[in-house]
Amino acid sequence: MYVNGVTPPTPPQSVEPVTTIIHDGGPAVLPPTGDVVEISTVAKLAAQVHTVPEVRVDLVTRVRSEIEAGTYETQERIDLTVDRLMGEFFG
Repeated sequence: MYVNGVTPPTPPQSVEPVTTIIHDGGPAVLPPTGDVVEISTVAKLAAQVHTVPEVRVDLVTRVRSEIEAGTYETQERIDLTVDRLMGEFFG
């Protein structure tokens, strides 16, 4: 029986060294060995999803209502926002 995409087993293959070690008569120094793990940018972003604070639905609803009513933007809020931005940009 033939299954599409499956190949028959192959005989064992010989192992070839990955790097050549040059021995100059002194003590042999082997290259470090070990596993390497690389985490993708997508995985890093996915991990940050758990650190995002929950949405405060009551606050969002209140602010939306104020924006629709035209009462959200006040001079005090604008001044506070400008002060915070200036502090963030210029210390």
